[in-house]
Amino acid sequence: MSNFNQVWDSHTPNLASVVRDCQQLPSVRAIAYYIVLYNIGHAMPDPDQSCSALLIDKNVDAFATAICETMPRFSQAVIYSQLVYVLSPPMQQVAENVIGLLSKLIGTQPTRLSLAHVEITNRLTSITAAASLQSIALSTFQGQELETALVQRNASTLERIWIESTTPLALVALVRLSSQPLEVCTYSRLLHFVAQWSHGQRDPDGWQPPVNPFPRLKTLTCRGFFPYTLPVVLAECQTHLCHLDIELDAVFLAALDQANVLAKGAFAKLSYLSLSWLNHAHARPYNRNSLFYKSLDLCQNTHTLCLRWMKLANITQLVAKVQFPQMLHNLDMPFTMLNIDQAIAILCACPQALKANLSLADIGAGSGKGMPAPGLLIKYQNKYTGCAART
Repeated sequence: MSNFNQVWDSHTPNLASVVRDCQQLPSVRAIAYYIVLYNIGHAMPDPDQSCSALLIDKNVDAFATAICETMPRFSQAVIYSQLVYVLSPPMQQVAENVIGLLSKLIGTQPTRLSLAHVEITNRLTSITAAASLQSIALSTFQGQELETALVQRNASTLERIWIESTTPLALVALVRLSSQPLEVCTYSRLLHFVAQWSHGQRDPDGWQPPVNPFPRLKTLTCRGFFPYTLPVVLAECQTHLCHLDIELDAVFLAALDQANVLAKGAFAKLSYLSLSWLNHAHARPYNRNSLFYKSLDLCQNTHTLCLRWMKLANITQLVAKVQFPQMLHNLDMPFTMLNIDQAIAILCACPQALKANLSLADIGAGSGKGMPAPGLLIKYQNKYTGCAART
């Protein structure tokens, strides 16, 4: 279905008739709305004269009704809001009114909702009150009351939470019931939890969930400060977690060590593991080597292993002492600078790997991009071939 950039006033044709011309579209499951707010200067009529809030509301109502009639089985709404130019105050008021009405375009029973740069309002939360969301995606989440309420209201039905930009404090608020501050909000059916960028610091003296809020979690991704510092959260996910992608710092790693959470074979079903140091520039070589050992202990059944910012000490000797998992197919070590001999040592240690992404640091004169000089390629190829033959 085409995307429409629409100003919902009397100077724009009502798109409800366009939708109805599509007749019935029973196979449509998802609808994406791109709301582009722009100022076209003198071509835009004076909003005070042309834009009626009542007319805007009527047009949005008609369009939403046409959507429900034509696509009765859609269950996912994706709404993007983008401000292209600075709007004059009157036009800004009109734009805010339109965004406030977007809740009507979501439908009455959505199961999946994605909001990008859309402010969560009382109107939006009220229209989704009867919904049973299975998936929610938010481009930003700052732990404000309305956005937290929107997520927590669906805690018993959500299977997937995806957040792009947030803070550790906001993620803690997500699992803390505001009505009963000492109680945990449990997401009993949640399988996938992704927080792409967790900016800012934790509150070292702040509240933490005493029990695991995600009893069925299979995928856990958190880039930035991991918000749930009590080991119980990861410890109670050990039996069922399949995908783990987190960044560690010295304090959090020490807490996990003390509770023996990262013991060998602790995560029996883990097929994807990605670990990295949060403050990679400040981690000591000993700590980096320690995390390397722990990673290999955790990933006995892992198909994909990703280790970022590992700046390991004595890599060749280190690799000789460890055993990579026999099921490893993909090895990814970005920002871990290796010379060609170290790279070959790692590749020889995991001959079963089908794909490897390594960062080479050998930059000789004229070699470029970390590759060895052309005259050395045959030498290194023979070295690797001999090593692979022995394994």
